[in-house]
Amino acid sequence: MNLDEMINKYHKKLNENDLYIWNYISKHRKECESLSIDELAHKCSVSRTTVLRFSQKLNLKGYGELKFYLKLDNEKSKENINNVEIVCNSYNEVIKRIKEKDCTEIFDAIDKAKTLYVYGIGMVQSSIKKEIKRIFMNVGKQFYDLSGYDEVNSIINFVTDEDLFIMISLSGENKFIVDFSKNLKIRNVPIISITRLEDNSLAKLSDYNLYTSTALIPNVFNHMNFESVTSYFILIEILFLKYMEYESQKKKRE
Repeated sequence: MNLDEMINKYHKKLNENDLYIWNYISKHRKECESLSIDELAHKCSVSRTTVLRFSQKLNLKGYGELKFYLKLDNEKSKENINNVEIVCNSYNEVIKRIKEKDCTEIFDAIDKAKTLYVYGIGMVQSSIKKEIKRIFMNVGKQFYDLSGYDEVNSIINFVTDEDLFIMISLSGENKFIVDFSKNLKIRNVPIISITRLEDNSLAKLSDYNLYTSTALIPNVFNHMNFESVTSYFILIEILFLKYMEYESQKKKRE
């Protein structure tokens, strides 16, 4: 688990000072790697105890362990490898993460839900939604693929805490999706988020988080970055295979 994932996981424990500390660290990752706890506290205008408590809220033993994870993150980001290796490594990260993740609570929520919805905005998200709908039909789970703004706004007053939403946002910061998710939370509707592995608003709002690692590759032809999105489909397929395994084990216990 990297620091961005820890922030998302324990976000509800963090207060305003904690978020200010994280904001400074995330913007000065290389500098903070060598700062002492007193130096970081001075930079953030907080006490060393506040920095220590921030580290402990992330389920770390102390500031030393926080710096260790920061150094690991920094080393991963500066590895000098070619584009093919970058993309393949992003696939391997997704496979390892979802393979090792305990998805029992996610699958329990899917099974318990009366109505299943999946929503996202954009061409890539549309393809991901269709794949979720297609693959889960193999086990009799019907996901309603919602499109556009009007359709989701029209159902907000009809959804209940017995339903479930999968929300897809690459950045996790799409304003409409974040605002809609806030409305779902007011109604206690469970949310599963699918986003990039980074600190983002949607993941913090959601009950369950699924992350993917994507690779941005410079495009020498038009100077626009190419983002590999295959990892989203890898994530969904392995999630589905784990769901089938979960159902199989459940039947054996019955």
